Parts: sequence; structure tokens; C-alpha cells
Amino acid sequence: MARKCRKCVKIAKEIGDRRVGKVLQAIFSREKKAYMGDSKAYNEMIEEVHARIEERHAIISELKTFVGGPILDECLADLKDAEEEDFADIGRLMQMSYAAAIKVGQKSRIINKLKKF
Repeated sequence: MARKCRKCVKIAKEIGDRRVGKVLQAIFSREKKAYMGDSKAYNEMIEEVHARIEERHAIISELKTFVGGPILDECLADLKDAEEEDFADIGRLMQMSYAAAIKVGQKSRIINKLKKF
């Protein structure tokens, strides 16, 4: 490898192999692991938001059983708004998790092609 490729040389020293295919395979496998970690983190966040929504929904259901008043109606409206925001967060997190999973698949295909190389 040329001296101008300092990053590649550094990775080659880390893996103990100077072949270009092996260095590229190491680079893409690191990216794949990073995207897998991102996907897992997004899924954990989705679970946390789901739990928050369920808890908030239970509180809303309990509050609806009481006789309403202006203060209670205002609190219910705020809780419902927060619940809608959480649904929007879940949608955004699901999209990000899906994008990370797609990138994992792309990196896997590249790694498989490099193994054949």
C-alpha cells in the first residue's frame, strides 16, 4: 500500500494483513458492526417510548373516569398531545432503525463480495 493511505496502513497493521481485500473487508465489517449497534439502540429506544405511551394511556384512561372540569380537561389535552408526540418519535425511530438495517445488509453484501475476491 502507498504511504499516502495512512488510514489503510494503520488498519493493515491492526489486522496483521496488508492485502487490500482484507483491509477493505475489515473496514466494512467495522461499519457493519456500528450500524448493527445503531439498529439495536433504536429498537431499545422504541421499546422505552412504547412503555411510556402505555403508562400515559393508562393515566388518561383513569382520569377520564373522574368528573371533568376545566383543569382536568386541560391536563388530559396535555397528556394526549404528549402521547401524539411519542407516536411521532416512534415513527421517526422506526425509520432510522430501518435505515440502519438496510445499511447492515449493504455492508454484508460488500463483505461477501470481498470474500470472493
